[in-house]
Amino acid sequence: MNALCHSPHALPRTVIIVGDEKERGRALAACRQLGCVPDGWCGTGRDGLALVASQDAVPVLVIIDLHLPDMDGADLLRALAATGRDLHLIVCGAGCGRVRDTALMLASALGMRTGATVAGPLTARALRTAMADCAATHASIAAAPNPAPRTQPEVDAIDIRSGLLREEFELYYQPKVTLAGCDPCGVEALLRWRHPRHGLLTPAAFLPQAEEAGLIDLLTMKVLRMALGHSLELRAGGNRLPISVNLSPLSLTNPDLADQIADAVRRSGLPPSAIVFEVTEQAEVADLSLALRVLLKLRLQGHRLSLDDYGAGHASILQMSRIPFSELKLDGRLVHNAWKRPHLEPLLRQAIASAQLLGMTSVAEGIETPEDWAFMRALGCDQAQGYLIARPMPFAQLAAWRPDAGALPEPGRPQQAAA
Repeated sequence: MNALCHSPHALPRTVIIVGDEKERGRALAACRQLGCVPDGWCGTGRDGLALVASQDAVPVLVIIDLHLPDMDGADLLRALAATGRDLHLIVCGAGCGRVRDTALMLASALGMRTGATVAGPLTARALRTAMADCAATHASIAAAPNPAPRTQPEVDAIDIRSGLLREEFELYYQPKVTLAGCDPCGVEALLRWRHPRHGLLTPAAFLPQAEEAGLIDLLTMKVLRMALGHSLELRAGGNRLPISVNLSPLSLTNPDLADQIADAVRRSGLPPSAIVFEVTEQAEVADLSLALRVLLKLRLQGHRLSLDDYGAGHASILQMSRIPFSELKLDGRLVHNAWKRPHLEPLLRQAIASAQLLGMTSVAEGIETPEDWAFMRALGCDQAQGYLIARPMPFAQLAAWRPDAGALPEPGRPQQAAA
């Protein structure tokens, strides 16, 4: 093996090639040019699975062709995942980039942690780039803290009511900045529950129970009152950034919600422009006329409306056509790493252009790397939100927060999205 394969930042040394004669020959030649001799190669899926099974219990890099004589790439991926090995993939051999990308997403959904695709012929240069992508992801996973358990703690409606009475709920905030100049332009309020037994809980642990028990509006108003109080504190220090508050689709069935919001804002003394309401597009609302009435009233009161998770939910264009949104938030699953998924560029470009034509601000969620930032800025997106900018933080840290100049690209300097 060459230095690349022995590098502590590179992938494991075991390399297996599974592909037809043409793809297998290209992969072998590319490996040899890199000074890397594969541990095995074969032309069928069954032989590839046998090769993987024959290796010691170490991580394996598998270079696969999606077109095999005995099974297709989808079945091969499922069988590879079933081996339970620590597998890392390089997918090649499909003419359509979208097909390769879907194969990689399937591999991830099946539990394989890292992977990359190769467009066009598998040359030594393309293989080196793909290996580097896999190695970077592998290093990131290795450096990350252990993930939280998937099982959520058991809480019920009584617990939630008790938490509200005991003031156990609090807000974390994630800032947004302009892509043109890295200037702070808003923050999103994110609800957390500091549970006395389970620790700090995210909405996934309690929101479904709150919705089922009919407590979602109580939580919404609690969030709004906390956000209003924090906005007053920020403004006292000269910070007038608007705060975004999430609205559950179920809340849009409450005919009194808009009036309750108006009363709370009026009592705070803040202008309605201080609060932006984010509406998720996960599901069709149960009563369209009632939802439209609530949203129209909020807009007429002076609040801006944001269409959240655009591109990952229900009837995106339909929602844009019938509700007077002020902001379009592009789902982070589309944004992150879009720079190396060419088929996403026209979709994102079209969404940003549509927002601009409708007088809406476009916001890219999921900005985690400088490449994400450069790509979305090159597409003309207005604002950015994500871990590259800031992770969600308690309110006590928000007043002193400023964008990290070392992490964000310098404003005004031309950026080129990665090829």
